[in-house]
Amino acid sequence: MLILSTHNKYNKMNIIIIGATSGIGKEIAGIYIDQGHKVGLTGRRKALLEEIKGDNENIHISTYDVNAEDAPVHLMELIEQMGGVERVIYSSGYGKSNPELDLEKELHTADVNVKGFMRHATTLFNYWNNNNLQGHMTVISSIAGIRSLGIAPSYSATKNYQSFYFEALRQLASMKKAKISFTAIKPGFVATDFIAGKNYPFTLNKEIVARKIVKAVDRKRKNYVIYGIWRPIALLMRIIPPFLWRGAIGRLIGRSDN
Repeated sequence: MLILSTHNKYNKMNIIIIGATSGIGKEIAGIYIDQGHKVGLTGRRKALLEEIKGDNENIHISTYDVNAEDAPVHLMELIEQMGGVERVIYSSGYGKSNPELDLEKELHTADVNVKGFMRHATTLFNYWNNNNLQGHMTVISSIAGIRSLGIAPSYSATKNYQSFYFEALRQLASMKKAKISFTAIKPGFVATDFIAGKNYPFTLNKEIVARKIVKAVDRKRKNYVIYGIWRPIALLMRIIPPFLWRGAIGRLIGRSDN
């Protein structure tokens, strides 16, 4: 039987991390586990999920691919297993530099960052709204979603899509008087396997980034650019004229992606 309310006097929550086997998702999961929340973890690599779980009864795992058409079924099974969920963080993401404009790379990026993301966002919205529950979904987007990147067209476009989709869902939640919140996190370059071997500028420590993300989610920030030099860079990205952006970013990232 699905329990629809998970609040208790200790202010613990039921939290699911989508894409928790590595990188930022794994770091965030570790923080919530240490805080004593009931945590659900998903990913494609069962052995890694089982390694994180160990014998901790507060951790629940589900092995599936966000690209699969039955991903919503697995998500709802995990929610039922946990007795409900109040907070979900979509940390599954994909992106490659693709100056050759290889179609398969572009389509796979869209599958994970758009289709997989939508499968979870719509499932969660309907679950919370239809049951009159309070919910909060976060997506680990990217500063690349602020302006287009010629070296990674699909990646920057799909990250922009995520933020716009959340804005639409905020409006829809308001129309339906639903108690649902959305947070789009926009990090710069983070030192994970995602960019291993690349010499990107201003790379951030993943442990610090994870702590900043948890704090921003706790505060229910709508859009949050991860700290330091990336905040003025994000402002510059919004205001710089297109012709200057094309030249500057092309030279900067083109040199870094070697």
